[in-house]
Amino acid sequence: MALQDYQNNMAQTRNYSVSSLPAVNDPEKVYADISRRDFESYLKDYRGFENQLIEARNDTSLVDRAPGEIAKQNEIAAGIQRRNLSRYGGAGLSIAQRQAQEANLQRQGQLGLAGGLNTARIAQRDLNKRTLTDLINIGQGVNRTANQGLATASQNSAQKAAAYKNAKAAHSSQMMGMGAQIGSLALMAFAI
Repeated sequence: MALQDYQNNMAQTRNYSVSSLPAVNDPEKVYADISRRDFESYLKDYRGFENQLIEARNDTSLVDRAPGEIAKQNEIAAGIQRRNLSRYGGAGLSIAQRQAQEANLQRQGQLGLAGGLNTARIAQRDLNKRTLTDLINIGQGVNRTANQGLATASQNSAQKAAAYKNAKAAHSSQMMGMGAQIGSLALMAFAI
């Protein structure tokens, strides 16, 4: 439904020209309505995603998955060793040599687990830091935009006050000049 509303608004906007724009009697109310719609749109379309990003900065999914993945790799390595023994019959290996191979396989599995967990932790930390950095950059961008808007509003207000003050001074000066002219005309009329 949102797509249909968007398309209707776009079609309506395309039909506007400067002469067909609606008259605005209360620009502050119009601006407040636009701001309210923007905020409601933000809540509906972006707030959930933003909250997911905030929660993702503490994500541990890579570390949580690592032991299972490493266990699968250890099973594959053990299966390869069993198949090689069954195919080639141990090739004259003694029981002690087979036990040493088994111990070596287990040791490699534990080293793989430790290394995999460390790699997953580093990757997870980097991913979480990137997410946090992106959130900070988004927040700073919003802050910069808001500050620019406030600066513009402040400048506009100062310009409006200055224009009012100048117009008031010009009006006062004009009235004094007109009063002086009337006074001089009155003196001339009495002098004649």
